[in-house]
Amino acid sequence: MAYLKIFPIKVTDKKALDYITNPDKTDEKLLVSSFGCSPETADLEFSMTREMAKKNGMDKGDNLAFHLIQSFKPGEVDAETAHRLGQQFADEVLKGKYEYVISTHVDKNHIHNHIIFNAKSKRIPDQTSIRIPTPRFTKKRASGSRCYQNPKLQ
Repeated sequence: MAYLKIFPIKVTDKKALDYITNPDKTDEKLLVSSFGCSPETADLEFSMTREMAKKNGMDKGDNLAFHLIQSFKPGEVDAETAHRLGQQFADEVLKGKYEYVISTHVDKNHIHNHIIFNAKSKRIPDQTSIRIPTPRFTKKRASGSRCYQNPKLQ
């Protein structure tokens, strides 16, 4: 069962994107992918989307992006499975409306995903700031953190 943490990015998304795509942590960037943007230029593309939202009068909220960390127990999944599960999670929660970059880090004793997604949608009718829903496949732990439950791993 994976553990999820999410943090707002309020100052610079470039530094966070550079950190999560570090080749030393991502098997030389083999475990980096994206949706709606290129991992190499995501900060610029996120910024263009925010500017477009601002021009359309949808400039609410002060978050630039969100940084989600999905951690797995040691030995629970291999890196490719973790990456695929992270992509599935992001696709289901973000519903194709928000650009994101996902990377799977293999530099610790536990495999974990980093997902950074834009706070503004590329789709003009949806350019308001994202509200993080509690998807049907998350549970709250007693500690208050959310966890993703994958029935195939139980």
